Amino acid sequence: MLKGTLPPKNISYKRLFKNKTSLSILIFSLLFVMFSFYLITHNISYKNSIASNHGSDNTSIDENHVESKNGLEKDPSNIEQNTIQNERSFNNSNLITDNRGVPVLYYHSVREPAENDVTITPENLRIQLEYIKNQGYTTLTLDELKNYLLNNSPIPEKSIVITFDDGYMDNYYNAFPILKNLNMVATIFCITSDLDGSYYLSKEAIKEMSDYGIDIESHTVNHPKLNQLPYDKQLSELKESKETLESITGKKVEAVAYPFGDFNDDSVIVAKNSGYTLAFTTKRGLSDRDDNILKLDRIYISSKYDMNTFKEVLAQTKK
Repeated sequence: MLKGTLPPKNISYKRLFKNKTSLSILIFSLLFVMFSFYLITHNISYKNSIASNHGSDNTSIDENHVESKNGLEKDPSNIEQNTIQNERSFNNSNLITDNRGVPVLYYHSVREPAENDVTITPENLRIQLEYIKNQGYTTLTLDELKNYLLNNSPIPEKSIVITFDDGYMDNYYNAFPILKNLNMVATIFCITSDLDGSYYLSKEAIKEMSDYGIDIESHTVNHPKLNQLPYDKQLSELKESKETLESITGKKVEAVAYPFGDFNDDSVIVAKNSGYTLAFTTKRGLSDRDDNILKLDRIYISSKYDMNTFKEVLAQTKK
């Protein structure tokens, strides 16, 4: 049919309308199938991202787990533009300088639903952190921990460090508001190759949390098993991630968490030569002066812990 001409008289308009309607339904159906396929593959990729990052972290991943995006949706009422008090004073606390050590807890993703061992729900995190606060604990920055370990600087008798590995965007949406409400500080160890990617922290979120008082530290560039890399590759992983984060926050990055807790003698040398003053493993225990400052112990908090188990874990950390 030429443009601008009428259809032949023997073709009814009713039939033409019917054909166009059928074509519209077909196109809509194809678009729906394509959109559904995108959602399925996108969610599976996030599951694989978390699972691959922690395959040998001594954690169990549910192989049937498929993440939804519920935990990543921003609640504007939870994100406020305020900052924590920069000058922290321990004058009202019972201070200690002895070598009893400090528990350094580590989490990963904070979202609904918690369908694997490395994902805790926002509600359970809130309950745990409220318990810590009600028990009289003071959360330390890594600089305060370093000064205690290296310089015998006094810290509150009940001190604790809260850390999150990998740098998921849900740390900003779900953990950050809880920390602010409880006036707590924490540390996030970021994989810099994932920044601004799906489900990972944006540079803007990192800057905002850093300005508030959250420590932003390194978890390498690509989250490799460092003990399987030659010296020069390890050096690249630690130096480049450090430089990237410093360019975002405008602050010195002085701590690294070894991915999977895997490292070797080269890793310790590389960390020191790259300008790190603290490095954390996944070995269970308190961070104290008996540790090498570049092989500090931490305590993993599983999403499978109920409150009784969580209380027992905290109680066991005391010397």
